[in-house]
Amino acid sequence: MSLGSVVRAEGPVRVLLVDDTESAADTMSALSGCDRLDVAAVDAPTAAVDAHAESPFDCIVTEFEFDGTGGLDALLRVRELPNPPPVILFTRLDSEETVREAVAAGVADVVDKRPTDAQIAVLAHRISKAVAAARQSTELDELHAWLRVVAEQSLVGLYVIRDGRVAFVNEYLSNLLGYDTDEVVGRPITEFVVEEDRTIVEESLRNRSHGSVESMSYTVRVRDYADELTALEITGQRTTVDGEPVVVGTAMDVTARLESERLLRRSERLTSQIISSLPDMVFISEPTEFDIVYINDQFESVWGRDVSLLYDDPNSFLDLIHVDDRDQLTRAIDEMFVDIRDGAVDDQYEFEFRFVPEGSERIHWATARAVPLLGENGDVTNILGVISDLTERISHERELAQQNARLDAFARVLSHDIRGPLAVAQGRLELARELDDDSHLDHVERAHRRITDVVEDVLSLARDERSVLDATEVSLADAAATGWEMCSSNADHVRCEIGELPVVEADESRTTRLFENLFRNALQHARNGRAGAADRGDEPTDLVIRVGALPSRRGFFVEDNGPGIPASIRDRVFDAGFSTKDGDGNGLGLGIVRQIADSHGWAVRVVDGAAGARFEVLFDPVGEAGAAE
Repeated sequence: MSLGSVVRAEGPVRVLLVDDTESAADTMSALSGCDRLDVAAVDAPTAAVDAHAESPFDCIVTEFEFDGTGGLDALLRVRELPNPPPVILFTRLDSEETVREAVAAGVADVVDKRPTDAQIAVLAHRISKAVAAARQSTELDELHAWLRVVAEQSLVGLYVIRDGRVAFVNEYLSNLLGYDTDEVVGRPITEFVVEEDRTIVEESLRNRSHGSVESMSYTVRVRDYADELTALEITGQRTTVDGEPVVVGTAMDVTARLESERLLRRSERLTSQIISSLPDMVFISEPTEFDIVYINDQFESVWGRDVSLLYDDPNSFLDLIHVDDRDQLTRAIDEMFVDIRDGAVDDQYEFEFRFVPEGSERIHWATARAVPLLGENGDVTNILGVISDLTERISHERELAQQNARLDAFARVLSHDIRGPLAVAQGRLELARELDDDSHLDHVERAHRRITDVVEDVLSLARDERSVLDATEVSLADAAATGWEMCSSNADHVRCEIGELPVVEADESRTTRLFENLFRNALQHARNGRAGAADRGDEPTDLVIRVGALPSRRGFFVEDNGPGIPASIRDRVFDAGFSTKDGDGNGLGLGIVRQIADSHGWAVRVVDGAAGARFEVLFDPVGEAGAAE
């Protein structure tokens, strides 16, 4: 005979046989011979209840009547215990009423009691099947219990959607929605979603219900019973339950997180706007090496180079650093990162250097401050750097210093140089009146010319100090030629050779005056030299003034073959009021030269010439401007 699909209980099965008939011993013996059945026997229902209470059985097999009276109701009291065993009725089925009564009482199965091996096999099969079903039911009950605990204690919302309606929702999610759980179940999920976001939910459910999308994640806003908005991050997965498609998933309250992200974005935007509006260059580097992760737009506006180049190659800015400062700055940066790696980091690092912006020839002064940013554990997380362009400040400080020097020089000139000629004029005028001798008026006239020269030179210095530099492209060769023309009308035995000179950004009028004062200085000293040669009986030589460019076009020079300038006074020749002509000069000519050079950011110096004096004007003010070398 066929026993149907074989379902066996895993592991040994403890069976309690309850039977007071003569065949009980045979039944127990036959069942004990079956695989994995461990059989015990009692002859009364009450004894069976006590035996199960003392040591639970997996299955109870019982007769219907005991000593002519029904005892099944008493035996079925075991069904009231936790995890009750299945009860199988094993009796003679003389009437259908017995079967109906047993099933109504709650037995798991009914087997006709016949004294055959086949019937014992049927009973053993039914026992195994009932125990397997009972164990599976117990496991499912335990699983359901765990699922209920997980759902109730979950820190995220759990839901099941069937046909667009809520089939299940845990307490966490129902609280977020502001309703009791039973008020949520059965309602369309879109009822809780704000109108602007309903399309997102509907489209998501439609795609998953039709199988085009297995899972999805999105954020929507829901409105609770108090009309408060909550942002939920929804995840969903398509599956089937009892053959019907459903969507199961989670819902997490992300209102606070989204608000924090909004505030963070706002803070980042404001910080970026503030940093971008700063006049200084601000950058952030990685902590282990100079690797730019952020830099504001000032780098491009001040340094003249696209910031993308600095991201690609952070050290590319070094080729804009002044050649005399480049190695020193590179070493200082390397030493800072060595300190960081060694754990001996300073609170702040400062560097001063010069740089030349892309496409420019003007040298800028800058200071850089680098501050290591520390994490919670004290490790350096990044380097915050600020680079300030000090060019205008240094220029202003230099102008103030120059102005103070000029004021001091003006005072000396007005108190000394004018007083002398004025005294001469007054004395000669008195003699002319007393002696009625007009020859003294020639001395008065020369004294007045002397005063006029002094005043004009002082006014020239004052005008150059106050006026704004009118910079244009100036041909230095043209400026030199014009300056020579202004002072060479009465120059005999003199020639000026002007070589190839660069075109620079400068004030044309002041540049011309610079050349004019250098030429006049050479002419005045040459006349003194020719006079000395004549006194000694020597043949005077012609004066030659040469103008040319310095190597690498770093500046230009003006030199002559005159008597030259002694090394002992070279550090003083540019001081306003200093003169070597024993009263035949006001000492302002070379002071004007230096003032004009300074106003352009140049430097002027006296160096050894091939024969006479040599003045060099440097576009790059390296070293001591105005000091002799």
